[in-house]
Amino acid sequence: MSLVRELFSKMNRAIPEVEKPKQMPSLKEKLLWTAIVLLVYFFLTEVPLYGLPRGGLDYLAELRVIFAGAQGSIVELGIGPIVTAGIVLELLVGSKIIQLDLTDPEDRKFFQEAQRVAAIFFILFETSAYAIGGRFGSLTMEQTLLAIAQLSLGSFLLMMLDDLVSKWGIGSGISLFILAGVAQRVLWGALSPKTTQGRYVGVIPALLTEGAGALYRGYLPDLLGLIATFVVFIAVVWAYEVKINVPIAHTMYGGYRTKYPIRLLYVSNVPIIFASALLGDVDIMAKIVWSRVGSNPEGWLKYLVDFLGKYEADPISGTIRPVSGLAYYLAMPRGPEVLIEDPIRAIVYLVILVGACVAFAKIWVITAGMDPRSVSEQLVKQGIVVPGRRSTARVMAKTIEKYIEAVTYLGGFVVGLLAAIANFSGALGTGSGILLAVTIVAGFYETLARERALEMYPRLKRFIG
Repeated sequence: MSLVRELFSKMNRAIPEVEKPKQMPSLKEKLLWTAIVLLVYFFLTEVPLYGLPRGGLDYLAELRVIFAGAQGSIVELGIGPIVTAGIVLELLVGSKIIQLDLTDPEDRKFFQEAQRVAAIFFILFETSAYAIGGRFGSLTMEQTLLAIAQLSLGSFLLMMLDDLVSKWGIGSGISLFILAGVAQRVLWGALSPKTTQGRYVGVIPALLTEGAGALYRGYLPDLLGLIATFVVFIAVVWAYEVKINVPIAHTMYGGYRTKYPIRLLYVSNVPIIFASALLGDVDIMAKIVWSRVGSNPEGWLKYLVDFLGKYEADPISGTIRPVSGLAYYLAMPRGPEVLIEDPIRAIVYLVILVGACVAFAKIWVITAGMDPRSVSEQLVKQGIVVPGRRSTARVMAKTIEKYIEAVTYLGGFVVGLLAAIANFSGALGTGSGILLAVTIVAGFYETLARERALEMYPRLKRFIG
């Protein structure tokens, strides 16, 4: 194991890294760096792929919200490879295939190094599969290498921007990119002046010109979808604010008593990001196999295609949609018509998404140091105890364990259920996107409030940790 750690450590040192600030940046500096990263991200989404055919079928049309990419740009794959690397390592550690104690600083350091190395591997692997898999049609060897190089550069730059935000900015770059993509999609769906087949794409212009005809428009954004967006927004805000208050006391401040809040969405939006990315990776793999093998495979390839799924091009939207196999049931259902046309598909998708969210919620709590043992150790170090109990980490862990276990499973279930139902409703920006956007904005707001309070009252750092 020591040899493996040394190997990963050497590979990690070869990967460029953003230098940590020598002293904590001020809130204004953090906001400035976050804004700069956002502008660079928008710039990268407008940098086209050079020397490759334009147009073609969009493999990632329904995954833009999660992967935060832009079709035809060097960041077409977005954060997909980075998130996939995280998923693989989370599963390996959570299932104990890789034995790591993430409360141990050395094990946590190795885990972080392995994440960076895995991210580079998946960037190269996924961009290669994407270019060879037929996304750009038939390419020469030179064009294939050019596509791999440009897509890899785009995903690597996003990885570096994420690192920059985590060290110099506020929150994480991945959350920032997802939020930017969702905001763009919602605004476009609501206000777009573009027309297709003589009809406005945006809901508001359509409402002004079509009247009642804008209530439901099938493949185009409609008034029902806009209403569903607001309903989902309110539902997510409500769920985010539900919390359990555990009574605690601060021994360093004369036994001052207060509450330790544990949110219903204890795991925040991480389960839906990982679950959606995992389902999206399966969809991409199925598309690549279908594209390379063709519509009439023979032998074992026929069984593979039948299992993964077959696709057909949508003549209206220009995207390809699954019509059979595993991909058909994993594809994000959009709009209430799905429930009417194929309720079994909707139920299967709901069960798979919710199950994946619950599983990733449990794994994330373990790997992110949010389990009862890790949390109790942090609280005891800050002089926080449960009134009337012994001031030890073991006692504290026993007290909060039942709460954390409950909100971990229930939170994962609620996140998956909200995302699936919101997708069925046809909300603008997809239901998963709205859920992610609300939780990301709430997280940014709380971070800003905390940073502002610490900047005004530095001594609070000892009190709130």
